[in-house]
Amino acid sequence: MKKLLFYCQHVLGMGHLMRSMALVNGLVDEFSVAFLNGGEMIPGFEFPPSVEVINLPPLKSDAQFTGIQALNGQSLREIKTARAALMLETFERIQPDVLMIELFPFGRKKFGFELMPLLAKIRLDYPKTKVLCSLRDIMVSRRDQWKHEARACRIINRYFDAVLIHADPAFQRLDESFGAMNELQKPVIYTGYVAQQTEPKSEGVPADEPEIPVAHPLILASIGGGRVGVELLQGAVAVSHLLAESLPHQLLIFTGPYLPDADYAQLEAQCANAKQIVLRRYTNRFLHYMAQADLSISMAGYNTCMNLLTTNTKALVLPFTGGDNDEQSTRAQKLANMGLVGILQPINLHPETLATRIAMQLLSGSANAQLDLNGVAATVATLKEITDTRTNSDDSKLTSQPPSKIAAGDASSLRTPDQRNGYTNPLDAQLRLYLDQLAKRTGGGSIHMFLRDDDINEDEDTLRQLLDISLARGVPVNLEVIPGSLTDAGARLIADHKRFTPHLIELDQHGWIHANHEVEGRKCEFGVSRSYAQQLDDIARGKALLEATFDELFSPVFTPPWNRCTPNTYQVLHDLGFRIFSGMTGQAPVIDYAFRDLSVTLDLYRWKGNPKMKAPQEIVADLIGQIEAGAPIGLLLHHKVMDDAAFSFLDELLRTLRAYPFVHFHTFESLARQVPSLPMLQTS
Repeated sequence: MKKLLFYCQHVLGMGHLMRSMALVNGLVDEFSVAFLNGGEMIPGFEFPPSVEVINLPPLKSDAQFTGIQALNGQSLREIKTARAALMLETFERIQPDVLMIELFPFGRKKFGFELMPLLAKIRLDYPKTKVLCSLRDIMVSRRDQWKHEARACRIINRYFDAVLIHADPAFQRLDESFGAMNELQKPVIYTGYVAQQTEPKSEGVPADEPEIPVAHPLILASIGGGRVGVELLQGAVAVSHLLAESLPHQLLIFTGPYLPDADYAQLEAQCANAKQIVLRRYTNRFLHYMAQADLSISMAGYNTCMNLLTTNTKALVLPFTGGDNDEQSTRAQKLANMGLVGILQPINLHPETLATRIAMQLLSGSANAQLDLNGVAATVATLKEITDTRTNSDDSKLTSQPPSKIAAGDASSLRTPDQRNGYTNPLDAQLRLYLDQLAKRTGGGSIHMFLRDDDINEDEDTLRQLLDISLARGVPVNLEVIPGSLTDAGARLIADHKRFTPHLIELDQHGWIHANHEVEGRKCEFGVSRSYAQQLDDIARGKALLEATFDELFSPVFTPPWNRCTPNTYQVLHDLGFRIFSGMTGQAPVIDYAFRDLSVTLDLYRWKGNPKMKAPQEIVADLIGQIEAGAPIGLLLHHKVMDDAAFSFLDELLRTLRAYPFVHFHTFESLARQVPSLPMLQTS
């Protein structure tokens, strides 16, 4: 049986979890399923017994989606570290045939800290694993919509194999809420809506569930997980009191497991002495009760709306609009246009107004939904085809899908990443042997290292490859950015990576425009031909531009082009408040200024004539010698000239070094902070 790893992160409500579990319930008969649950556990929620559930340390969000929060006062940083490690460990243990990621990168940007390293690792080490995005019908509009869409497309095109949209394209298409559809280079497949299956009516209600009288109209009121929408339940209770005599009924309320205790207590007080009202937090058989209800009063989330369509229950819906969220409003309006629901606004929750709306909705005729609700079966069929090695080769996937359901890309565009060209560092064993002996001889001590990559100015495949290696190996890289030639695309790429994994990326200043101003001699942007004033003007302009572009993401670290500068340069850096200078070790350290000198010690390339990577034997020998010296070691990289062999060597080198816990990699700022007193290595 093929193995499937499903990632789901619910942060506010529980709709994402419910939709994911509806899919899992359909997949368990065909796949061995493991489920990465990133949200808060729901008391009483039942997972299928055959599913391995990995509960990540839970994170949640507030109603305005301003940020993610740890639970129980735990450290957010510690939880992030633990989650990312557990996800990588789980993936390597299971080595699934399919990784299904719910929503990301179309949402859940704040969880890039754990997803991007996993995606990079899969791309480098597990190219046979198919990575799919599980996506609902409507995306939330954003203030920075075009940036968000560009980022989502970039991630999908590099790391994913396909996007499964759980919607009926005749009702809602992705391009109605996502304008960059044409930029997606991977198959986009509509599965139909994912809907829970109704239970046979012959099954009785469990003893611990509330009884539902059938002699009077049954009104079911619910607000999903319960973190938002309590005003809807309060309105339902108030109107129930008002209608108790004129319209005898039963009101069954499910508050959701996350409703704050204070709000639940207030509702209990409101319901006191009202025999027609039953108040509960949560049920595993919500659909069972909705099928018996004469009217549902709820919000307009994906799962609740699918429950309404499945049971053909009359409904009044109050769309959630917190954080400028328009997803539920869009869905509700389309359903209302089809006569399937009535829409409530907050002003309609006044008891008299709501009573009128309830009476009208109960008297309204029923309209049957003509939507495709077979999303579970279609998803199972799609995954079976993707993983069926008997009928599929690497360059032919999804060929049996109806053409009308492929909205972007084609059957031949599923990713088959390049292998790392089979390159193996011939001195890997030599380096390991030395590190093993070092560990026995000294206990390892502490080896402090950093990577510096120069000449960052545009979005390039080689830069993306370097970032993938950094992500997959968990090794920080200091990116030296040329302010005067930085493109918008280049800025977005590195800023996104910095936001996803701030501990792995540092954004520094690399000169101004990387221009040579010397008439003779070696190239230099800040050489003897430039006065203090000229250097101040260029460096200050560059610093201001990077601060405006990256804001708090920028670090006051300066590296001179060609690793050359003058005492005037040092004075400028001192006067402008730079904290760190990084050149090339080989001369006296720069002292007596406010900044610290953290220069690189080992260049992987030789620059006489055309740039050429040094022989691996030479690099490893130099590295061992520098480790023996005991000072911090800085490796200088050049993504613009690195080829597959160079990237493979770097990857193998980092994998080797990362296997030893006494080897510590740093950004410049973390090195200066954690290792304040170690001298820099001096070489001739």
